[in-house]
Amino acid sequence: MSIEIKREDIIQYGLKVLQLVGSHYICEVCIKSGNSCCQGCELLKDGLGCQKRNTSCTAWLCGLQKFFLNEIELLDEWENLWEQVPGQWFRRDNTPETIKIKSLLNHEQLDSKIGKLMAEKLELFVKEGGNIDKLERKLNLDFDLRNSENFI
Repeated sequence: MSIEIKREDIIQYGLKVLQLVGSHYICEVCIKSGNSCCQGCELLKDGLGCQKRNTSCTAWLCGLQKFFLNEIELLDEWENLWEQVPGQWFRRDNTPETIKIKSLLNHEQLDSKIGKLMAEKLELFVKEGGNIDKLERKLNLDFDLRNSENFI
């Protein structure tokens, strides 16, 4: 059995899941610290944000978000969902207007409180002199290494 879904709908679904778990709180701390995963993208407008989300940008997670979704046991499900979506490229995509996927995430039990708590811990980390950019890169590297070990 498969689910037929429009490209824009899977993007909005992904954004909804991230909102439900509180990922946006983590992004706010990172952005306030001067970081942005979208830095240099032509679709990012100062003071307005992203002007045209696509599947690859929605599916992509920084090291902080990978760590967070892993902590709430959602990372594997998230990655499995987006592996079903064809046509993702760096900052752009060729995803067809309608795609078929096997399943969506179960998001009924998701709660943004945990994301808010993690954001508060990150704010404290930054206030105490921590470098959020270095932390993000370290966490991203850890997950890249984890994934490469799974291939061996």
